Amino acid sequence: MNHFRQGIKNIPEICARQGVKKVIIAPGSRNAPLIFAFTTQTELECLSMTDERSAAYFALGIALQTGEPVALVCTSGTAVLNFAPAIAEAYYQNLPLLVFTADRPAEMIDQADGQTLRQTNIYANYIKASFDLPVDSTLDVDLQFSDRQVSQAIDTAVSYPQGPVQLNVPMREPIYTALPENHSNPKIIKTIAAEVFPTRQSLENLQKSWTTFEKKMIVFGVFPKNKQLNDLANELAKEPDVVVIAENLSNISGDNIITQPESFFSSLSAERKANFKPDLLITVGHSVICKQLKLFLRENKPEAQWQIESSMPYIDTYRSLTTIIPGMATDILTKMPFGKTISDFSEVYRKQMQQITFKHNAFVENATLSDMSVTTHLLKMLPSDTVLHLANSTSVRWTQLYPARPDLTYICNRGTSGIDGSLSTAAGYAYASKQPTVFLTGDLSFIYDSNGIWNNFIGDNLKIIVMNNNGGNIFRFIGDKELMEKSLDFFTTPHQVKIKSLVEAYGLNYLACDKTEELSESIEFLLKVNKATVLEVFTDSDLNTENYKGYFRNIKG
Repeated sequence: MNHFRQGIKNIPEICARQGVKKVIIAPGSRNAPLIFAFTTQTELECLSMTDERSAAYFALGIALQTGEPVALVCTSGTAVLNFAPAIAEAYYQNLPLLVFTADRPAEMIDQADGQTLRQTNIYANYIKASFDLPVDSTLDVDLQFSDRQVSQAIDTAVSYPQGPVQLNVPMREPIYTALPENHSNPKIIKTIAAEVFPTRQSLENLQKSWTTFEKKMIVFGVFPKNKQLNDLANELAKEPDVVVIAENLSNISGDNIITQPESFFSSLSAERKANFKPDLLITVGHSVICKQLKLFLRENKPEAQWQIESSMPYIDTYRSLTTIIPGMATDILTKMPFGKTISDFSEVYRKQMQQITFKHNAFVENATLSDMSVTTHLLKMLPSDTVLHLANSTSVRWTQLYPARPDLTYICNRGTSGIDGSLSTAAGYAYASKQPTVFLTGDLSFIYDSNGIWNNFIGDNLKIIVMNNNGGNIFRFIGDKELMEKSLDFFTTPHQVKIKSLVEAYGLNYLACDKTEELSESIEFLLKVNKATVLEVFTDSDLNTENYKGYFRNIKG
């Protein structure tokens, strides 16, 4: 007979052999056997974090940086639910989180026992798969089943498209007992990597079709930094019949690539939009933020749309999807017949972009202390090879108005676009990367996720800029002013939180800036100081709103 916790003992061994290196553990009682097992596996680095929501986003940040599976461990009950926001974000970002949820045995569910709820498949809509392990492993058949489930779960998480999985681990009392000393040589299951590519006939058909379109537009969505893909995008952008659109979060940039689509498509009058309509639209990667691009393509539908490298293949954002192409964008697009089509399509876009650049530069240079001036100075001053994390709402939208810098890495949680875990994600990424990392956020996003700095793993490479406009600006930007005024308190949330006190309570350095003439010096000091530091810049919500709306009036004028 096996030890009744042999299956638990084997879990970290399987994880280590399957490529897991880091484990984020939220303290608890029901998960004590899991804690004992993971913390004695010497190949694994285990980090303890109290707040489950923050812990899960921290793990997401690590997975985002490394591309490797990260294990999460929590106790039973509502702790499991606190993981949910980050798991949903991981699902839509295709990040491999292994979520170990300790549980009561089946006979104790719905029996008015403490810290107990229905945990089986609790993340049903936002995971690749859910696995229930046997309650003990005394019998060989149960131990073999447990080992296979764990190995299969990890293999599922890392197989394309990657994503989170749940492993629910029910355990009976006693909880605080010694585990067996040794593993029992658990079985490992792996799916080998395989290339996917169109057949020769399909590729020939695509090549013939390519030459029939005189106006091609390629839109890159959110994407991790990829030099090969960036080089390809720049080659495509040299073609007279190809226009390449790439927001900063696609981490694609170059002299001939339009990295300010919100500015570009906002500048077009209704009468001129038809001149910019593509015949063929090619989409690569995840979603885009740019609302004006979406509206433009929905109103000016291309004849065909090819979708490449999307983990969810039937996404029809622009309502023109015609063809799904399996395989990697670099493999497919390099096979297209460059230089075979006569066109002036890219020149039409280039001339329009020249006008926008002139108007953009003239407008942003004159901004006094505001979210706009913070963004302007920051993007000028960031050292090369900095990772710029962006909170959702206005922070990411401000940076979208500026040309993307090729020497930066841009990151934002755009899987579900929530504000709830941006700081924790940036902290996890910074911990894993050790690179200089700057997190740009508004006051609400920072306060909402302030537990993201409530841990012992905040490195000196993390710097945070909080644009404090006292309650959020995004709804002032997008809503009708008179209509919004009637219910503004329910959209913006003015507060009395003292960010200085909050930051110092967590042991970080604090800086403040409330004068235009001190902004550049404050950012310079922040970037040079050798300690995790928060710079709070006080900005005016009315001025921010006028800057944002005035920018688009200027671009279109």
